[in-house]
Amino acid sequence: MKKSAGYQPISVPEARLDELFEVVQWAFVGEWLLEDRQDYVDALPVERARALEVTDPSRGEVGEIAAVHASFGTEMITPGGRRVPTAGLSWLSVHPAHRRRGLMTAMMHDHFSRCKERGEAVSALYAMEAAIYSRFGYGMGAQTVKAEIPRGSAMWQVEGADDLTVRLVRADFDEHDELVSGLQAKLTRPGTVLNPVGSGRNARFTDPIGNRKGMEKWRLALVEDQGEPVAYAFFRRRADSSVGIHDGVCQVREFGALTPAASRKLWETLTDFDLVGTTYTENLATDDPLLYQLKDARGARSKVIDNLWVRVLDVKKALESREYFHDCDVVFDLHDKHVPENTGLWRIVVTDGNAVVTRAEGAKPDLTMGARHLSTVYLGGTSLEALTAAGLVQEHTAGQARELAVAMMSPVAPLANWDF
Repeated sequence: MKKSAGYQPISVPEARLDELFEVVQWAFVGEWLLEDRQDYVDALPVERARALEVTDPSRGEVGEIAAVHASFGTEMITPGGRRVPTAGLSWLSVHPAHRRRGLMTAMMHDHFSRCKERGEAVSALYAMEAAIYSRFGYGMGAQTVKAEIPRGSAMWQVEGADDLTVRLVRADFDEHDELVSGLQAKLTRPGTVLNPVGSGRNARFTDPIGNRKGMEKWRLALVEDQGEPVAYAFFRRRADSSVGIHDGVCQVREFGALTPAASRKLWETLTDFDLVGTTYTENLATDDPLLYQLKDARGARSKVIDNLWVRVLDVKKALESREYFHDCDVVFDLHDKHVPENTGLWRIVVTDGNAVVTRAEGAKPDLTMGARHLSTVYLGGTSLEALTAAGLVQEHTAGQARELAVAMMSPVAPLANWDF
């Protein structure tokens, strides 16, 4: 008998959203304000909301929702600026009274199956607890730099930055969604998860009072070049002072810049507000231009943590939906417990940046790896040779780990620039 017996998967109708939100609050340890409900409804992709419902009275009250998840239908930028159909998994929660019953596994399998039916080759998520998702084949596909930048930090001059103008406005979905989505769609950094389709499109604009911690509503900084937007950032501030010393803070969430000059102008603005002593940001790529434009990078106190977790669901489609940077011909043996149709021998042949991926049954494998390892290196931010050196990928043919590593490594560090 399955560990998750006594539960059935269901789609969550709009009439049961409050039950879904109740499970989320139990799982993520928090009490939501009633006035914030609409913000959460706006952020949720209702048409893709799923749950596990109790069917056995020994498991709980029959009909109650015990676990939930939802996903955004979108595309993700891959190395070389290409795109892959992606499911942005979110809202994943198990009520604490129903833990240790296999519900997380059941929801993951439900999610994977539905993704495959929709033709989504990759699943991506932000991990509240990083150790959970590797069990299901997710790998840390991107890292981010969290930084605290002192006010007025000196920056190197960048040609054209002084010619740009800045508009500061209150963030408004109806007025700015198309503008922000259009700018983000022009970014080429791998890992960028594009504006989702369907409901939940308001996710980046939602602004629950309970999340503000005394800060103002989200505002937008828009950098323009002769009236044409070239950069944007969501930010908010909170004033603070002691004995006449002003030490407020500015929090920067999602941002994007299309040119070096736009990046320079954007951060010059975000790090020089009156009454603000420190600007905080969590979405810097490990090679973000700001880290090189600051004259004193050490002065921006920083640490590196995980950003986006990636899960390859369709090996052929995913690997053929990105660019490569070295020719290679490698056979690898893939093990995938949770998507068994991926298990087996695969051959990847790269010519002039393009890959052809085929089954290679009967061939001798050059490498052996798990789904987690393939997912980790997919966006090109981690070297396959590094995983081999760590003993996680096995090399059977000398030099082939390096061949595939060089082909897959991205010249631009991956990053997802907004939280979903």
